[in-house]
Amino acid sequence: MGEWWLAGRYRLIEELGSGGMAVVWRARDTHMHRYVAVKLLRDMYGIPGAADRFAREARTAGTLSSPHIVTVYDFGTGLLQAADPDDPHTPPTAPARPLSHHGPATPDEPVREAVYVTMELVPGRSLAKVVADESPLPLARVLDLARQLCDALEVAHDAEVLHRDIKPANIMASDKGVLKVLDFGIARSMKALAAGATLTRPGAVLGTAAYMSPEQANGQPADARSDLYSTGCLLYELLTGLPPFGFGDVPSLLFRHVHVAAESPARVRDDLPDEVCEMVLALLAKHPDDRPQSAAEVRRLIEAVPPLPPIRVPSVPVQAEELARRMAEVPGRAPKEAVALLRELLPEHNRVFGHDHPRTLGVRDDLAYHLGRSGEHHTAVKVLRQLVADYTRVRGREHPDTLGVRRNLAHWTAKAGDPTAAALLLRELVPAYVRVHGPTDIDTFKVRRELALHTGRSGDADEAVRLLRELVLDMTEALDGDHRYVIEALEELAFWERRMTRPQRTG
Repeated sequence: MGEWWLAGRYRLIEELGSGGMAVVWRARDTHMHRYVAVKLLRDMYGIPGAADRFAREARTAGTLSSPHIVTVYDFGTGLLQAADPDDPHTPPTAPARPLSHHGPATPDEPVREAVYVTMELVPGRSLAKVVADESPLPLARVLDLARQLCDALEVAHDAEVLHRDIKPANIMASDKGVLKVLDFGIARSMKALAAGATLTRPGAVLGTAAYMSPEQANGQPADARSDLYSTGCLLYELLTGLPPFGFGDVPSLLFRHVHVAAESPARVRDDLPDEVCEMVLALLAKHPDDRPQSAAEVRRLIEAVPPLPPIRVPSVPVQAEELARRMAEVPGRAPKEAVALLRELLPEHNRVFGHDHPRTLGVRDDLAYHLGRSGEHHTAVKVLRQLVADYTRVRGREHPDTLGVRRNLAHWTAKAGDPTAAALLLRELVPAYVRVHGPTDIDTFKVRRELALHTGRSGDADEAVRLLRELVLDMTEALDGDHRYVIEALEELAFWERRMTRPQRTG
């Protein structure tokens, strides 16, 4: 997608992210000569209620002044127009013809009206990205982030504003460690909530299921202590790598938030002071009266955590030997125990060897494998996507280790229920295996067979048959017809031939 102009002022340069209701772009404000973030309401939500929510978000966030809350600059409606590829820096003139308000801009109709909010462009990474890259985080860093989040929530709550969707994806951390809370998209005034005013149906559940308070899950009135419950979920994830009830289907998560007591983060991580575990569990209390009653109280609990005793750091060879000994314990562990151990060992490898060292990368690969074995397929895919990017950056896209991780990504993508995406990954991988390992290498044959399998599972039995026929011919020539891989491929070929949609030619 090329560049766009909004309201004759904002040049939209690249998409930063998207959610169910809006798309966020990095943009240049040509009036103020600065870069900003522009949130565009999706076309499908171009209805009065959604536009009102957008306006409410802008007004709500605009009343809050804190170094830890993103600054909102402007909101309104304006023309969204495709930039001239030959002159993207000059706003196009508005057309004389009437605008359609339905559907996205297209080459045939490159102009439409859009509802937007512009805000401070925050450099850095979301806490969701930080967790994916580095979890579990050092305790001192978690406490510092928690303290800054409490500062932001105290400002909002003092202004009688709830956020109602505190989660890692809605919080940014700069390279200097400064935290900023984003997206007051479903924030509400406590006065409006108390008066029963709403832009949604009564009893509607708003928020994100993995971080939602019991009262939100039940569609009941929420107050500041609901944001504190979500903060507890966030802290639990920063400390352990997952929110207290993990991820999964929404009904199951909502049930657990309401009825299942959270386990102490000490069950996953054994280096946490009792004071930290008690604070997190207090934030996760089912009834609001049993939680800390304000963000200021939570900050006082954080500041009361005793300093960690100084750690004597042995020499790197001694640490390396100890880490190798502990890594040797992983294969004998049950999947979930292996995941817990690897999450504990990963930050140690980062500290001793560095983020890009082969041993650190190997720990992340092992973590993805055991996450998959323990049934956390989507989390395994998340870890592997970042790992592929890091292997590619460090070793090159066609290094044998990179190819292996790319193959693992395809495997767990299929296990996560997306054989179509897995087939696309493997289709790109096959030529690389041929170049690096050779056309008759066993691993090359295996990748080709996996491509055929996931192609069939994605609904294209005809293409699976074509791929397997070619594979059987090549394997027979290289391995002979009695090899077990040839026999297995013939069995799979027969399976997919029975599922072909095109009639087979005979005679």
